[in-house]
Order: sequence, then C-alpha cells, then structure tokens
Amino acid sequence: MELDITGLQMPNLPEQPRTGQIVLRPLERGFGHTMGNTMRRILLSSLRGSAVWAFRADGVLHEHQTVAGVVEDVHEIIRNLKSLVLRMDEDAEEAVLELRANKAGRVTARSITGHPSVDVINLDHHILELQDDRDLRMELYVNKGRGYVPAEAHPIPRGMPADLVRVDAIYNPVTRANFVVEETRVGQRTDFDRLVLEVETNGALDVPSAVQYAARLAIEHLAFLAGGTPEWRADRSWGDTGGAGGAVPAGRAPIAPRLQELLNRPIEDLAELSVRSRNSLQKENIHSVRDLVQRTEQQMLAIDNFGKKSLQEISDFLAGHGLRFGSSLESDDAGTLWWVVRDDADNNEQNGGADNGPAGEL
Repeated sequence: MELDITGLQMPNLPEQPRTGQIVLRPLERGFGHTMGNTMRRILLSSLRGSAVWAFRADGVLHEHQTVAGVVEDVHEIIRNLKSLVLRMDEDAEEAVLELRANKAGRVTARSITGHPSVDVINLDHHILELQDDRDLRMELYVNKGRGYVPAEAHPIPRGMPADLVRVDAIYNPVTRANFVVEETRVGQRTDFDRLVLEVETNGALDVPSAVQYAARLAIEHLAFLAGGTPEWRADRSWGDTGGAGGAVPAGRAPIAPRLQELLNRPIEDLAELSVRSRNSLQKENIHSVRDLVQRTEQQMLAIDNFGKKSLQEISDFLAGHGLRFGSSLESDDAGTLWWVVRDDADNNEQNGGADNGPAGEL
C-alpha cells in the first residue's frame, strides 16, 4: 500500500518569534519519530548563525589575566561575549564591531557601535563593569559559522594583531529543540502519528524560519538519493526565500553574491589554508577558489605531494562556505558566475559521481 500524504496538515499557530511549536499531522505510523529525530538533529547542529570569535582590548594580552579598572577578569568577559546574540546580513561573512565606555558602572551591548551588516539582538546583555571612570575600547571580531567552534579551532588570518584573544563561538541560533509524537485519529484509524516540534531560538532567527531552514537542508541531502533537485535550487539564489528576481537561463542556477566574491578569491589570499596546501594548489595551476571547486577529489589526490590530510583541510574549508569539490561553473558575458545544472548521467560521466552546486547552505 502506498503512503497517502494528501491529508497532511500543519495548523497555523500564533507567531512566537523565539519560542513556539510546529505541529504536523496525520503522519503514517513511525514517521513521527523519523521526522522528529531528523529535524531535531539538524536544528541543534546545522543552522548557520553569527557570533563573536575573537576580541582585543587595551591592556589585554591573553585570557589568563585581569583588566585594570574592570570588575570581571578576562575569562568572565569571554563568557559574556559568548552569550552576545548577533544577526548578520545575508551577504556579509565577517565584521569588526567596536565597544567604547568611559563611565563607571555596567557596560552592556548598547555600548557597541552600530555596524551596517550586523544587528545586536540582546542590547541589555551585560558585557563587563567598570569600577571607575576610565576609557575602555574593545574590538569584537564577528563571523558566520555552524554549531559550536572552540577558541583554538578558529584560524587566525595573516596580519591580525598579536594580542587577539579568541573566543569559543556558539553560532547556532536554536537554543532548544525537542519533539513529541502522539497518536491521532483519522476516521476509524487511531494509529496515525501527530508530531509536535518544540523550538526555542536566541532571537537571531524566528521559529518558523529555523524550521523551514532545517527542513530544506534535509530535503537537499535526500534529493540526491532520490535523483532529483529541489525546485528552489533552479530558480532562486542559495538561501533566498523570496522570488527568483528574474529569468534564469536553462541549465543554470544562480550563485549568491557573497559566493561569487569567494569563488573569485586567489588561492594565495586564503589564510585559512596552510602554506603547504596553497603552494601545492598553485603549482597545479589552481589559482582561485573557482578553479578549486571544479576539481574532483580524485583529481586532487593525483597532485604530487598532496595527501589526504591536505584534502581534508581543503574539504573542511569548502564545506564551511557551502561549497564542494566537483562543481560545474560557467560565466556569462557580464562576468557573472552560474552553477551548471546537469542530469545525473552527465554528473557521473563528467565529475566521477560528484554533485554540482553548493554543499548545503540555505
């Protein structure tokens, strides 16, 4: 018997930006736990967000010290910065914020100077407390990422100051996710599932958007197993929830502006990669990220003195930006890059089974 999903319902609930429930019913028996587990894991681990990954302040050389005129030590300041909730524009990847204070008393996130690409959500969040009137200046380095990244895992780009203090970054905007599966009745049958997703965010993302993001991320991965492509992949920029904004050429998919910029970056400017990896790529005439993503893993391993460790380093870098090996690209007369969308047979023949397009950023 085929599964019948024509009767699925998701009732409209009052909008609750930070805490809410999403209900899905009726589901065939067993699908409540299948979908609940999948959504919960994605919500807690795979959503992109923004966070402070490093800071520098006058008189601070490392995390194991106190700051003159400040009640908290550096460890306590770091703990407070980890709880700072930020939201960055879609086309922004990193920014530097400035915090200034000169009066004794509590210093909150309201003292952070505004940045055109960054919104501070919890403006009353406590950062530190000054014991007396004195000038204090801090630079907060912000970027985007996924999940939890410990301080020591943040690469320090070339040219950064020596007194930069790295911070454990909590990027995920979802702070709690759980689900409940109950029995529900349809006609005479009482063995259908009713799935209730309970989601709480930090305010940088509302609950419906978080659930939609997670669902699309799941569909993206399952679509490859099903041999299809989600319809938004062919007519929308990656992560765009609006319309197409114009006609898309057949066989092509648009690339978000920030990815266009990244794909054109020279390899020599990628401070995230080791010197050895950059040298190996340049010797192979791979001069930009665009050249890099069009190679397959097999082609990379065929490079002299290029091993699995280097491959893993570069794979992690690409995945962190929603890219992968084996992608196909074209540029039009205006110099705009496009993903080339091919059917499965073409993918297997030309890319050795590699998929086209970005890896999973919505």
